Amino acid sequence: MKKKIWFVLTEMIAAIGLTCACSGEQKAEEPQESERSVPIETDAEKQSEDAADLTPAPDLNHNGIAEEVRLTDMDDGMGRRLEIWEDRELIDVENGYFAHTGWTSVFLCTLDGEDYLLRYHPTMFQGVCAYYYTLSTFTDNKETVIQQNMVDFDINFGAPVHNDFDAEEIAAFMGEINDLLSHSVQLLNTDSDLIETFEREGRLYDSLWWLDGQEPVFVRDESKSLLENLEDFQTAMAANQEPVVLEEADGLPITEPLEMAFYSGAGAWMTDLTLNPDGSFVGDYADADCDTIDVCQFHGHFGNVKRITDNSWLLTLEELELDTGHSVGEEWDVTEDGYTIHYVSSEPYGFDGKDWTALKPGAQFILYSPNATGHEPGTELYGAAEFQSWMHDRHGFDSEDDILGCWGLQNMETGRGFFADSDVQ
Repeated sequence: MKKKIWFVLTEMIAAIGLTCACSGEQKAEEPQESERSVPIETDAEKQSEDAADLTPAPDLNHNGIAEEVRLTDMDDGMGRRLEIWEDRELIDVENGYFAHTGWTSVFLCTLDGEDYLLRYHPTMFQGVCAYYYTLSTFTDNKETVIQQNMVDFDINFGAPVHNDFDAEEIAAFMGEINDLLSHSVQLLNTDSDLIETFEREGRLYDSLWWLDGQEPVFVRDESKSLLENLEDFQTAMAANQEPVVLEEADGLPITEPLEMAFYSGAGAWMTDLTLNPDGSFVGDYADADCDTIDVCQFHGHFGNVKRITDNSWLLTLEELELDTGHSVGEEWDVTEDGYTIHYVSSEPYGFDGKDWTALKPGAQFILYSPNATGHEPGTELYGAAEFQSWMHDRHGFDSEDDILGCWGLQNMETGRGFFADSDVQ
């Protein structure tokens, strides 16, 4: 329940900006055939000559019967709808929205004479990127993903919250998706950045739009490979950033214990945390599934407190001890009043790392005050997309008036966050 796969990143980012009504939809109830639903004009005519020989009527279920592709405008004008039919049976539905968080791009990809549906989502939010694609068939009209890949990184060089930027990994992923696009015909695309990139390139090729517009710090060199430009971009952007100056602090900026919690709002799990002014803390994690409960009690201490900004402080984990009384993975039963509860000793969710095991001393956290904001580069929460996705009161950061509104504690290894339920000063 608590182990999120990488696809959830995009959904959470979308939840910050818009309601889930604006999220891309891949499956839906079968709609009634609409008089406005007309077969899509062959996009191959609009693509490069290299794509001109691709079949415009796909056979995604590989049964020898060509499907009919229809592209319609949504009734509310918020986007476009792609439908794939075979003999009056709806095979697949894709909704693409014009709003940023609902951008969708779908292609017919033909490899070795076989048709596949290629979905490509190059997502960026506040400089944090999650690029992924899936390649699917519809055998027996049921979707089967036969190939997929993803890469995540961010371009917030020099910021307190900066994830990995691996130029070779990014270039390898782009080579993979661009090879698939070279064998594809566009069926649906509401991604403005991709649309502009394709128009500039004159073909279905993603050259990474954010490499441009960085003058004079970085200028793309068209004579170099994408990998070389990515490496030059990384070097130039990192060198141009002013290093974060950390100020010594006497201790945590609180005078009373902070009651905080880490939870998603879905599922019966939560980690409660009490953070004390002296840096000590006590935590309690529980995840209930019927009569089985994963549990973990823990305590520890933060030290080496340094001020990052007026509304954020860097904390270093000096101690983390588990108090559950059972080794991790151990199971036991407790019976009270004739009812038995099955317990499983767990790791301290929220105080664990990317490997799902308890953090070691030296791990870092950031404590944010209620006045922290994130509307532009240089503000406390800009680029902290994962942390923002866990906010109890989810909202966007569009201006300096948009503040966190409560105390928050971010695990810097995973981005997960604890939040107070009110504006406790």
